[in-house]
Amino acid sequence: MRINQLIGERYRIVEPLGEGGMANVYRAHDIILDRDVSLKLMRLDMRDDEDVRRRFNNEIAATSAILHPNIIQVYDYGEEGGSQYLVTEFVAGMDLKRYIAENWPIPVSRIVDIMQDILAGIAVAHQAGIIHRDLKPQNILISNEGEAKISDFGIARAQTSFGMTQTNTAIGSVHYMAPEQVRGEAASNRSDIYSLGIMLYEMITGHVPFDGETAVAIAVKHAQNPMPSVRDVDPRIPQPLENVIFKATAKNPMSRYASAQAMSDDLSTVLSPNRINEPEWHDPNDVDGDNTETKVIPLAQIKEVASQRPTETTKSEPLLKETHADSSAGNSQKLALKSKKKKKRRRYLWIALLVLVFIIGGFGIYGAMQPDNVHVSDVRGMTQANAEKTLQEDGLKLGNITTKHSNDIERGKVIQTNPKVDKTVAADSVIDLVVSKGPAKVRFGDYVNEKYSTVSNKLENKGFEVTKKDVASDTVPKGYIVSQNVDAEDSVVPSKTKVKFKVSTGPKSYNVPNFTGKSQGTVSAWAQTNGVAVNFNSVYSDSVPAGYVVSQSMTPGSKLTKNDVLLVTISNGPNEAAHSSSKTSRSSSSSSTSESRESSSSQSSSSSSASDDTESDSTSQPASESTQSSSSSSQSD
Repeated sequence: MRINQLIGERYRIVEPLGEGGMANVYRAHDIILDRDVSLKLMRLDMRDDEDVRRRFNNEIAATSAILHPNIIQVYDYGEEGGSQYLVTEFVAGMDLKRYIAENWPIPVSRIVDIMQDILAGIAVAHQAGIIHRDLKPQNILISNEGEAKISDFGIARAQTSFGMTQTNTAIGSVHYMAPEQVRGEAASNRSDIYSLGIMLYEMITGHVPFDGETAVAIAVKHAQNPMPSVRDVDPRIPQPLENVIFKATAKNPMSRYASAQAMSDDLSTVLSPNRINEPEWHDPNDVDGDNTETKVIPLAQIKEVASQRPTETTKSEPLLKETHADSSAGNSQKLALKSKKKKKRRRYLWIALLVLVFIIGGFGIYGAMQPDNVHVSDVRGMTQANAEKTLQEDGLKLGNITTKHSNDIERGKVIQTNPKVDKTVAADSVIDLVVSKGPAKVRFGDYVNEKYSTVSNKLENKGFEVTKKDVASDTVPKGYIVSQNVDAEDSVVPSKTKVKFKVSTGPKSYNVPNFTGKSQGTVSAWAQTNGVAVNFNSVYSDSVPAGYVVSQSMTPGSKLTKNDVLLVTISNGPNEAAHSSSKTSRSSSSSSTSESRESSSSQSSSSSSASDDTESDSTSQPASESTQSSSSSSQSD
């Protein structure tokens, strides 16, 4: 396609964006709605390929069926010169593959945000019954505002689709393909989740987990090799985040997240302090791993064990029989026993009373021998010297002194005692003190390129006072920190530190002036002053002088950023060649007319001459007659 070529009578080609196996992608301008769009046009050599046309139609149908901020929106589609085209929203930015290459290592909070955007879009697609089947960084666009958008649903299918084509060829990109797709089994929502887990690994480490010289070698690794650990690459990665990768990329699809929403919910808390001690995740369905397999005991075996259990013997019956022996012989024996028991009971009572007297007397003697008891005074908040003096006045001794940071107690003053305040202790007991070292200082840290909302919440919970200032940035996504007023290596007291962040509002935007009738130099000067890009093209114009603006691609007053390109059409003045041709044509016509007139004039002159001759003869004749008459008259006289 040529620059400025019009497609579908409304989409003017601005610049090429990329080439694919079945289509080329261009940035175009919708001249009706005055907005930039992305135009995917089927390659000329592919327009007669029915499989390609079917895939192109499939992308149109799949993408048109879902509407979400994190999925590229379809605007229009049609056919031009036998080639199909698809018009979607234009995203100024780059794909995730390039974003990883240019920004790695990426802050963990930023990685979580990007994946949450992708999961939000995939969740909506899955709810609509659409499985993407080719999720990879190249199909994720990151806008200049930092938002992720999913594209290229060319091989997306309904949930009944299979992972292989009719020619038994695997569909999708092998570096991100789920094991079941490699084996040719049915692709499901969980197949997309596996691909997302691989992408999450790549965002953290900067490379894919499985690679090889051939596609088959890579596919075998996906099916057989255990998922590598991201913490082996960077031990600072939180275990909960690694667990999300392990669960999303489990070999058994049933061990993965049941939905994109479930993965999103788990991912949203990976940075929570409540999960800091979380153990490494292991597949509960992996019977070959370290997990114990749950064994089901057959019902027949249970019955067999039950039948071998010995029966308990009932002993109550013989005991009752012995109780009911000869009652008459037992009555006399009972009376004798009762008398003996009464005598023993009196003797035991006297012994108990004597023991009690001795015990009470012993406690009295012990108490008299013990020193006086005292209460530990409340010395909290006192200086160490005053606390020691108070303890001595109470008859207590100062023991060990330890120090501890405290945000509430001033440096050098007592935080607590051991034993604690108001405890009763013996005189001369040793009391240990804990003395404040003042507030603890911490390394502030580097938060540039981190998400402001996440950082501010974390710092405020630690006691920092946090404020922000919005600034435009062409490199930092919207809502992310551009700079901070506290040096990363500074040791500070959170409760006494005021932090001010500069937070990106995205690229700076400019109001587009009305350049119509202005000179090209005026446009160039404005573009250079504001650092924006302008492309010029030219046309002949009889109404606009050469070097002046005829039209512009963006309406006056609309917003333009440094990532946008303004297209301005400049007048070349009148088309002199066309005018010269027109003059030559008119001159030729005029010459022919002149000759015709001259010929007509000659004929007219000749005719006039003949007429004059006739008239002359006619006039001379009467004159002769007059002469004759005059002569005749003279003779008569």
